[in-house]
Amino acid sequence: MTKHPLPEAELARGYYYGQWAADNRNRNQRLFIKALRNTAPFKAVRAPSAEAGDDIEYHCSGQPVEGVGWAHLMDGLAVSLPLSATWSGPWLNLNIRRLVETDTGDLAMEEVMEQVRHSARRADLSLHEKWGCAAGLDAVDSASQLWEQWDDFFPRLQVLPEVRDQLTDLELRWFIQVRGLLARLQASAALWDGSGVPDWQGAKVTPEHAQRKQLCLFRDLDGEKRFFDWHGRFTPGAGRLHFRLVGEDKALRIAYIGPKIGK
Repeated sequence: MTKHPLPEAELARGYYYGQWAADNRNRNQRLFIKALRNTAPFKAVRAPSAEAGDDIEYHCSGQPVEGVGWAHLMDGLAVSLPLSATWSGPWLNLNIRRLVETDTGDLAMEEVMEQVRHSARRADLSLHEKWGCAAGLDAVDSASQLWEQWDDFFPRLQVLPEVRDQLTDLELRWFIQVRGLLARLQASAALWDGSGVPDWQGAKVTPEHAQRKQLCLFRDLDGEKRFFDWHGRFTPGAGRLHFRLVGEDKALRIAYIGPKIGK
């Protein structure tokens, strides 16, 4: 994806897509690119409503990078042309600015540095080959399929019965973010010995603020009401995944996936 019209995209210094496409020797490749553009509604997934995506910005080396930001948000691979040193290497460092809600309910601007998979040369792809060829979790593209294969992907993540409907009702813009969060929680639980608190593997997990803890009371599998006040976040917007620690099973038990409770 390019920010400017595709014919104006610079493929090499002083050489533009429009010139390349006009060369009849590139006809088959041009038709292939056209087919990809017609079947890749990335912007609709990224921001299906007018307000979606307005609370997060991506920059790389001081430049706004909308397309690369989408790759990060979709847990995908950013592809670029090696026009400068910025666009080199198998990973790009992204400066991410996003609005988050504090434990007291206030809005604050959070700024973090994260990486996104990237390729500008054939050699870069070799480092992502295992990831790209994986036919596992990354290939699951629907809530129903995720639920059917839950035990295979998430053996340490237990769920309350209502979670299935919550997954089904999940907004499209959140599905891949939730899928990635679940994978990180599974990785955390897999390393946990059941005592203390897990070492969270790449997931931002915090306990709910004391003033909101009562909102996290759910009826557990045995019929008793318990607090599921640990939560992970997903964006864009205020997405929450609430769970509790089940030390005797070395597992996490999920009670809720959806918009922030009480909003």
